[in-house]
Amino acid sequence: MEYASKFVERAIDVVLDLTIRHVGYIFYYKENVSELNVLVEKLRLERDRLEHEVDEAKDNLGIIESDVNVWLQKVDKTRTETEEFQNEEGHIKTRCSSGLFHYLRNRDRLGRKAKKMAVDVKLLIDESKFDGVSYQQKPTSMHAALFNAGYVEFGSRKYTIEKIMKKLEDSTVRMIGVHGPGGVGKSTLIKEIVKKAQDKKLFNVVVIVEITDNPNLQKIQEEIAYMLGLTLEGVGETVRADRLRRRLQKEKENTLVVMDDLWDRIDLNKIGIPFDDDMDDDSSHMTIDVMKDPNFKMVKKGRTVGDYKGCKILLTSRDKIVLSGKMEVKSVICVRELDDKESLMLFKEVAGIPDEMSTFKQEIVKKYCAGLPMAIVTVGRALRNKSELVWEATLEKHKKEELGEVQKSMEISVKMSYDHLESVELRSIFLLWAQMGHQQLIMDLVKYCFGLGILEGVYTLREARDRVYTSIQKLKDSSLMLDGSSNDHFSMHDMVQDAALSIAHKEQNVFALRNGNLDDWPDKDELERCSAISIRNCDIIDELPKVINCPQLKFFQIDSDDPSLKIPEKFFEGMEKLRVLILTGFLLPCLPSSIKCLLNLRMLCLERCILVDNLSIIGELKKLRILSFSGSQIENLPAEIGCLDKLQLFDISDDSIMKVVPPNFISRLTCLEELYIRKSLIKMEEDGEPNQSQISFLSQLKHLHQLRVVDLCIPSTAVLPRDLFFDRLIDYKIVIGDFKMFSVGGFRMPNKYEALRSLALQLTNGTDIHSQKGIKLLFRRVENLVLGELSGVQNAFYELNLDGFPDLKMELGELSGVQNAIYPS
Repeated sequence: MEYASKFVERAIDVVLDLTIRHVGYIFYYKENVSELNVLVEKLRLERDRLEHEVDEAKDNLGIIESDVNVWLQKVDKTRTETEEFQNEEGHIKTRCSSGLFHYLRNRDRLGRKAKKMAVDVKLLIDESKFDGVSYQQKPTSMHAALFNAGYVEFGSRKYTIEKIMKKLEDSTVRMIGVHGPGGVGKSTLIKEIVKKAQDKKLFNVVVIVEITDNPNLQKIQEEIAYMLGLTLEGVGETVRADRLRRRLQKEKENTLVVMDDLWDRIDLNKIGIPFDDDMDDDSSHMTIDVMKDPNFKMVKKGRTVGDYKGCKILLTSRDKIVLSGKMEVKSVICVRELDDKESLMLFKEVAGIPDEMSTFKQEIVKKYCAGLPMAIVTVGRALRNKSELVWEATLEKHKKEELGEVQKSMEISVKMSYDHLESVELRSIFLLWAQMGHQQLIMDLVKYCFGLGILEGVYTLREARDRVYTSIQKLKDSSLMLDGSSNDHFSMHDMVQDAALSIAHKEQNVFALRNGNLDDWPDKDELERCSAISIRNCDIIDELPKVINCPQLKFFQIDSDDPSLKIPEKFFEGMEKLRVLILTGFLLPCLPSSIKCLLNLRMLCLERCILVDNLSIIGELKKLRILSFSGSQIENLPAEIGCLDKLQLFDISDDSIMKVVPPNFISRLTCLEELYIRKSLIKMEEDGEPNQSQISFLSQLKHLHQLRVVDLCIPSTAVLPRDLFFDRLIDYKIVIGDFKMFSVGGFRMPNKYEALRSLALQLTNGTDIHSQKGIKLLFRRVENLVLGELSGVQNAFYELNLDGFPDLKMELGELSGVQNAIYPS
């Protein structure tokens, strides 16, 4: 009886509990549904936030974490279920008018369902706080560097490939050298060999670095570190080398480092590449010369089979001595020229010849291309789809020229392509390009062309840019140019450059010297014929002549870091036709008075110079279109610059100015199209406070109605004039606020000549962004944006997008010390 009584009591409790709960579902139906709707909206916001992070991670090549994907799938499923619940017809029947039975039944069912779904939604919201949404996969190959479109495999190269592959497979060989003449196809062959090695899984990590004649050790270190997933910390070369060395010694995978196009010895120790897999941490810091000492002894520490397998290093060079002598490479392999049969086969393919080649066409290939694939491709494309008459005229013209070694053959092949360029202007741009060297800025070429006046019918810098970019593409299509390290740079193969300089010397009397010693100037007759003199990265053994008579000279450039090199007072008296003058790295206590003789000068660059006195003389150069003091130290900026009413580009970026900024001089430059003043304006500050020089300078800019491009740093909105000039800008790089703040994290202000509209903005002291109408105009076309402190702004993206940021090329993210940042996608 006692057991039955307890059972009845328990049953009554359960029934009462269920009854109360169901009554609660009926009475609190609306509250349950309302709570569910609120939670669903919170879940939607959490999903949107996380989805933004996921999109940003994907754009930056991140791999999304599995739990994040699972959570997003759960949310999508839950959102579908809640939408179906909200659209159920039963909600209509919860009204009294539908009848008491339907009223009670639907309120109970839907209230119960809403309560349960609310619990599930809240759980999903609680699970949305992830430590990170993605991770970066360590790169294992350089797909872009290995791109080898149009590669043709030749029988004569098969044996060479096999020899190199055997060396790569041999664990006892640490360094391999490949040499051959310029244009023989070493780089193309190496790319194919690396692809074959990867197919065989010989290496887990491959890095290809172009060395050229002026190695950049930091760039080499960074490219190797990137492929290892290593962040190099510290600004010192030794610090970076130490981190890279220790990381490579811990690497459990086979690593291949390819250094392409060596011109001289390169110190592997300085880069941070261990060259012996038995070295311990201490010995890895020693130089090659120390360990080659016969008296040097080292106690080896034992390593297991699974330990560091070492770097294998593959070097290429034109010069065998660089490899076997200076780099002490024991395994050196030569890449030979193509034989006649292979040369003709390649030429037929490039020149688009479907049938048998006539005798005189075969003669062109055999005699003037010398078995060099680059020469064959260059000539073949130049003569592709040309008539028989053009072929015959080309052959007859070059039959008369004496041929010598490979370089002469290459020069003739380049000359063929050069002769077939469509205009004198395009040929002039090509030869000017050759004088500039490796990886130069395209904008520098634009300035040189504009300064020389070789762009017919072009009167604005914007038109000059468009014309030069079009010409560059034509030269690339002719195989005379190469892509640079970015869209703003250009490059040229060494063989093509040497040939082009030879052509420039013969046809235009150009004297160009780079990376050498200038012992003697050209003789009197040669100077009188010279149209251009370019001396870059050279040691000038003797002092400059007191005067040189160059009546035909239009271009003169000296790049020097020798503070003792002086420019004589009368040096420029014999250069009346000079149009472009570039002096870099000079100490000029006083500009030579003879500079006022250069009345036809259109471009003057005094960059990275120390300029003290007599700058006012520049005001007499009335034809100046381009004036640059970039990176120079200037005592006083002369007011006479305001007399240059034809000036279209003015660059004082990164200058250390200046005791005095003349009032109202900038407003008189009414033709000015481009102004570069990055950091220099900030250096006008006095004790951190905005001064009248800054305010006056910026106020004058509104009078420059032709101004379309600016690059400047403004310390604060306190110095901004009321009427801004921003609405006329086509291209800009503008920092407003603390520039040092924007230098942290991953943000980098683009190069001043990069074609990218960039804005970095930080408003302090309670400045309201909505009161800055001029600044907000920049948002309409901004492509690269970083936002620091903005008072009263909660969500920068949604509160500031006047037109939805239609040109933005970046994604919103976080930056240390900065509120919101935009990064490249």
